[in-house]
Amino acid sequence: MAMHFGSTDVSFPRRSRYAVVMPAWRGFAVGRLAMLLRIRWRMLLLICVIAIAAVGFTRVRSGTARGLHSRLLTVHPSRFRITRECSGVIEPVSSSVVQSGCHWTVAILSLVPEGTEVQAGDVVCVLDSSEIQEFLRSREISLIRANAAVTASLKSEQLQQAAAERRLSDAQFALQSAEMDLQQYVQGTHPKQVDKLDRDLQLAETQRQSAEDEFAFTRRMWMTGVANRAEVNAAGMALTNRSVQAGRLAGQKELLEKFTDPKTRRRLEYNVDHLRLNLARTDLANSLAETRYRMVSLSDQRRLDIYERYARTARESIEACTLRAPRAGRVMHANSWYNRSRGVRTIEEGRSVYYSQAIFEIPDEHELKISFGLDETLVARATPGMTVDVKLPGFEQSPVKAEVQSISNFPKQRWTNGVEIREYMVEALLYPTDEQRTHLHPQLDARVEITLTDDADALVVPKDAVVRLNGRPCVLVPSADQSELLPLAVIPGEVHDGEVLILEGLTAGMQVVRHAQLN
Repeated sequence: MAMHFGSTDVSFPRRSRYAVVMPAWRGFAVGRLAMLLRIRWRMLLLICVIAIAAVGFTRVRSGTARGLHSRLLTVHPSRFRITRECSGVIEPVSSSVVQSGCHWTVAILSLVPEGTEVQAGDVVCVLDSSEIQEFLRSREISLIRANAAVTASLKSEQLQQAAAERRLSDAQFALQSAEMDLQQYVQGTHPKQVDKLDRDLQLAETQRQSAEDEFAFTRRMWMTGVANRAEVNAAGMALTNRSVQAGRLAGQKELLEKFTDPKTRRRLEYNVDHLRLNLARTDLANSLAETRYRMVSLSDQRRLDIYERYARTARESIEACTLRAPRAGRVMHANSWYNRSRGVRTIEEGRSVYYSQAIFEIPDEHELKISFGLDETLVARATPGMTVDVKLPGFEQSPVKAEVQSISNFPKQRWTNGVEIREYMVEALLYPTDEQRTHLHPQLDARVEITLTDDADALVVPKDAVVRLNGRPCVLVPSADQSELLPLAVIPGEVHDGEVLILEGLTAGMQVVRHAQLN
């Protein structure tokens, strides 16, 4: 029996005398043949796949070579310009704003139409002052009463001041009298009394001594028999009288020094102290009374000042209800752009206005500016001094030149379709021609075209020509023989309208692939 596997022939002998060992040998041979067959078939399959891939790669390469020229783009310098359009409002650089000087919230009775040409001093707006006039009449009555009260309080204060001066003068006079009485007693009356008693006592002592000598002499004469008994008794009586008189004077002096003088001094000193305290009490009472009357006068004067201020404010408010033009020009109502765009006008006849609210303005139309909002992502590119184009409605073909003057320091927030937008306010000064000036007027809506980037010799490529290789941007350029595409690293810049500005990596005249893809 024979079997054919490819080019190998395997023969199996028939049953022989060696049938005992044939089963083992047969199993081994079959396994080896099966393994050889599997290896050969895998090699054949691999050779077929390689051949097919080679044929396909050759076809693809030939197709790529044929379509490469149609996908190549030659890079030439061109103008790369990025602009943005924003909505703005034309406003005057300087404007004479007239505010309500009425301290009441009143209604507008009459108001000249917006855009009316007026001269300086012309009446532009009249406010309702009927309520203020009624208030002024009631305050004038209170003012008359307050004036009468102030006059009465001032007279009472003057009378009190006169009475206080009189009481103080009486107290000062009484104190001065008491002090003079004390001084008179201490320096005059008491020394004189003491001196008189001393002289009388000295005289009495002298007379007593004389009487004593006379009595001794008379007694000696009586003892010698020259004088009689009656003369001795008379001399003794005279001595006794002189001694009694001297004792009485000594007693008066002791009474004066020990009792009368201390009592008199204390009484006079007490009177002085009492009158001094009375003077202080009188002065304090006068001060309290003066303060009380002064408080009443100040209270009445304060009330009068309040009523006068009310009346003065009412008169000023009545006068301020007539608003006049501060200069010649065109009248513009002070309606905010936000409210006016929604059909709401806060300044019109019948509307109420409050104190210091702007009523109208007369702008200086010789110098105008435009205010517009610029998104916070673009504000870094705007600088003072750069030029913008202002397109007026209906005159978009002849834009007005303007120059950026200032950019706000902080952004303003607004919501659009539930999205928060932050914008910085930019002010640009307009430089119109004589023909363009006829179409300009304040509060006119316009479109502002601002150029953020403008490069006349820029190298730009389509957006899909830039790919990333290992995280780095690059473009595909053909090799020298245009048989393959090579990656070239570049530094891209801004993207606008499907084009990318190439900052570095490309030179003019180089070719890049339009629709680049990395496999």
